[in-house]
Amino acid sequence: MAWAWSWRTSVGALLLVGCSREAAVETGEVETGAGGREPVLEVTPVEVASTAVAPLAASSAQAAPALGELPAPRGELRSPPFEEKYARRDSRVDGWGTELFNERASTQLSALARLLAHPAELDAQHLAPLLGERAACADLRPECASVALPGSEFGVCRADAPPRELVHVGSDAVLAALRELAAAFGGERSSAKFKVLSVEPEGDFVRTRAYLHAKGFEAAGASEVHATWELRWTALASERADELPRIVQVEVQRHEELQRVGNEKPLFAEATDAIFAAEPTFDAQLRPDLEHWAARVDRTLGMSLIGHEGFALGDANGDGLDDLYVAQPGGLPNRLFVRQSDGTARDTAASAGVDFLDPCRSALFADFDNDGDQDLAVELDPHVLLLENDGTGKFTERARANAPSTTSLCAVDYDSDGDLDLYCCGYILPDSANVTPLPYHDANNGRANTLLRNDAASAAHAWRFVEATRESGLDENNRRFSFAASWEDYDSDGDLDCYVANDFGRNNLYRNEGGTFRDVAAQAGVEDMAAGMGVSWGDYDLDGDFDLYVSNMFSSAGERVAYQRQFQAEESEATRAAFQRHARGNSLFRNRGDGTFEDVSERAGVTMGRWSWGSLFVDLDEDGWQDLYVPNGFVTGQDPADL
Repeated sequence: MAWAWSWRTSVGALLLVGCSREAAVETGEVETGAGGREPVLEVTPVEVASTAVAPLAASSAQAAPALGELPAPRGELRSPPFEEKYARRDSRVDGWGTELFNERASTQLSALARLLAHPAELDAQHLAPLLGERAACADLRPECASVALPGSEFGVCRADAPPRELVHVGSDAVLAALRELAAAFGGERSSAKFKVLSVEPEGDFVRTRAYLHAKGFEAAGASEVHATWELRWTALASERADELPRIVQVEVQRHEELQRVGNEKPLFAEATDAIFAAEPTFDAQLRPDLEHWAARVDRTLGMSLIGHEGFALGDANGDGLDDLYVAQPGGLPNRLFVRQSDGTARDTAASAGVDFLDPCRSALFADFDNDGDQDLAVELDPHVLLLENDGTGKFTERARANAPSTTSLCAVDYDSDGDLDLYCCGYILPDSANVTPLPYHDANNGRANTLLRNDAASAAHAWRFVEATRESGLDENNRRFSFAASWEDYDSDGDLDCYVANDFGRNNLYRNEGGTFRDVAAQAGVEDMAAGMGVSWGDYDLDGDFDLYVSNMFSSAGERVAYQRQFQAEESEATRAAFQRHARGNSLFRNRGDGTFEDVSERAGVTMGRWSWGSLFVDLDEDGWQDLYVPNGFVTGQDPADL
């Protein structure tokens, strides 16, 4: 092999994958934050003869289990904890017949969604397998009240309590109602999807609630439909795999349509190829999915399938253009994509000294030394590294702090002394290192968050960061599996307060009281016990104070299960309610201006953000009102319907 490379690692060891043997040559040293020095390794792979590995013996043939039966675990896998989890993977085995019904009903709703998205196929023949005898429905596209959006090219109409009379009786009438609904969005570039929210047996029938999201693009513009339906189905007579329920009745609980008339082009255009086409590291490392790398990089390097890695946006080289620093799982080097004058991006991570191979989940550009350029903080577990920018986009480590399992970083001058401090959110994956959130919905046994106070007020203390979590009061309720934090002066007293979104515990609102903090989330009404993953502040109602939007997990499965009588039947109603809230979705809290907030989430229609990892208040259509942008999703395979 006639090539070599130089990658940096912060922990004094370097592991490489893909070579049978490596030769490591120590070529230099870098300064550490403690004043010591550590080696930088240049690694040259050496070719050696390959070694054949005999394949594992094929397992013996095994007869397929009958429907409703599960094959028994073999050999050493047969342990009580494993058997319990193994039995719970099939709803026919663990007593959840409602979930079995959900699977079959979802199959029918998926077929209906395909017909709605392709109106040319929406006919009596294709609809017949979905409907029961004498099927009936209400108006599926009820009259809506228009919502005024002054200055916006969007139009919204909403029916919060539409008529529920079954005015369309018989398959032909139901077909006509479905065609009218499909006219709102259906076409060549359309899609539709249902999510089942509840399943309730009702004698010879089963009643479900389902959420419909449909969208389409036509020459005249774009449109979306959001609706909640209540459906009545024929019950399953057996557990035969080919038996599917039929729709008997459909009522509409809520209906909303959004239209963007006269403009077919989307607000945003895909620009990935235009920016990264000429950058080989992007194609080689970032286009392949996580499954690709999981099959090629050893997990001992820190390869993760969870997708918790983040990025930082900032001007690395001082040219006025935003550059992109991308954190990667262990075994893949971090990348620094520097914007060029022609709009493309070039990877300069190696020459900039920031191509770390360690597992990295977060990074942040900020001017920590007040010299006018963007420095860089990088999480390399268990450390957070602070690197000085020389003004041209080259970085040198100046300090490091012990902050295990940091998943996000915030720069803030919490003590108003003129320099930026650093707040590190701590998160450890459940079941890692024998850590399990206890209790699941109200945990306080995760990794602690860390406040690093910047003491660089004088040149003598440049790049000196002091752990100040306890002395500042931020150690209160501080072990709740935190994903994100955001700072804002919500009480208008001149200093910055901190809201922390927690995955398995109550959220925190730390009020700044002269440089020390007190958790007032309960008194302020913003504990929001849900799967908190992101948070943003903004004045959505233009009343002059900051409101709060928290990104959580909307789970249709959670709603179905948590509201059924057999779920946690031995627990109190309060505990059951907490689990139910955990799956509701995102939260919008209106600032009352007196230090408390009002939960307006459902009234504002913002709970359904799917599996939301963050949010941002931004005026997308430039009408003077702040809109919400919510990224969502989770690790998925090649089939996007697997969730």
